[in-house]
Order: sequence, then structure tokens, then C-alpha cells
Amino acid sequence: MLALIRPYVWLHPIAPLLMPHTVSENSKICGYNLPHSTIACINVWVIGRDSKLWKDPLRFYPERFLDSNMDVRGQDFELLPFGSGRPACPGLAFSLNNVHLMLSNLFNAFEWRRIGEIDLSEKFGTLMSLKNHLVARATL
Repeated sequence: MLALIRPYVWLHPIAPLLMPHTVSENSKICGYNLPHSTIACINVWVIGRDSKLWKDPLRFYPERFLDSNMDVRGQDFELLPFGSGRPACPGLAFSLNNVHLMLSNLFNAFEWRRIGEIDLSEKFGTLMSLKNHLVARATL
């Protein structure tokens, strides 16, 4: 079931910047010195589009996660849709347990047809959302 959520949150995170993290000890990351108590914000939107981490990053290719051991719970830093550590998303357990159930019931109960073109362009902000609504018709 986790394979279903990974492709979308990797390329289209709900919040482009994670909650701020505080550096607990003097560190050096990618040649930058980060002194103790530095506040860092992680840009997961950029991580999901980094061609050094992902082959063909802008292509929606869910199969890349089928044989992957990558976890969305914050242990693999290439994929942090819910954040990591103490400031991780409090809705993680709810989302992983219930979103699949809700979506599978909707897909199972209805026949879906799109109305118009599918446009996944985003409106960038504190929270990411689609520029244009995705419109579909559900029939029994």
C-alpha cells in the first residue's frame, strides 16, 4: 500500500518546506558549517526534483518505488513527505492507515471519468495545491 502514496508525495509534497529543525551540535554539511542551535528548513520540493538523487525526476514513474525499501516515515532523506524527527507530521499514522482505505473504497464503488484535461501544475506557497481543480464525474 505504501507504494501507492510514494510517487505523488515525492514529486508533489503538501508543504514544500518542512518544519524548522535545530542543529543539536556543530556540523558540516555539503561544505557548509552549521553551528550549534542553527535553525534549518529542509526544502523537500527541491529534493524531489534533484537529478543527482532521482533518475528523470520530473517524470511520474511510480514503478521506481516497487522494489524499493525507501520509507516515507523520515528515515530515508531522499523522501521526506511527512518530515523527520520530533517535528514530523502528527498526521502521519492517520494518513498511512486511512487514506488508502478511503481512496480504495472510492475507486471500488464508482466509475470515474475526467472532465477536461488533467493539469498537475502547482500553485507554490506555504502549502502546495493545484493551480486548477481536478474535475471528475463519479457514476455507479
